[in-house]
Amino acid sequence: GMNEPTGEKSIGNAKNTKKRRLIIRSGLLVVYVLLIAFMIHSGRRHTILIDNKDAHDDSYIGIDGMEVSIDNKEPLEYYRGDRDKAVVQGQKHTIKVEIFDDGRKIEESFTVPLWTDMVIIYVPRLVNGIEPWLEPFTIAEQIEESQESWSPDDEMSFESMDSPQLEGVENTTPTP
Repeated sequence: GMNEPTGEKSIGNAKNTKKRRLIIRSGLLVVYVLLIAFMIHSGRRHTILIDNKDAHDDSYIGIDGMEVSIDNKEPLEYYRGDRDKAVVQGQKHTIKVEIFDDGRKIEESFTVPLWTDMVIIYVPRLVNGIEPWLEPFTIAEQIEESQESWSPDDEMSFESMDSPQLEGVENTTPTP
């Protein structure tokens, strides 16, 4: 009969469209994966702890009075024993330190390791040229820190009573 070849042809076409659909789909998948990877890479938020405390082993002491800014954001004042944090996006950043005492200015670029959510910058190390002044801040260290800050034999806890370092204090203070 006449319509046999056309029957075969339409089966062939169906196969082709299936194949084409598969190719398009896997192509899209690759694009999505790349997009997600790129977004994580460029838009991932990192927390940078800026630490101005004395060394545990007394190899250095905190700087008594300086301004620190990350990526040209508004500089914050730090005094000995202070710690604050900056939240940044992406991996490449700069830190600027200006010391009140001698007016010294230090500027360094640094890269946050890709899968690290939190790093700590020990500014006294940076200022005194002690490496490494930037380290990943791990969950274990966070737990250790929180236990440390609650230890009753810490004389500092009385001194710092008058400046409660509560999260979100800056948001609740009424603006003049």
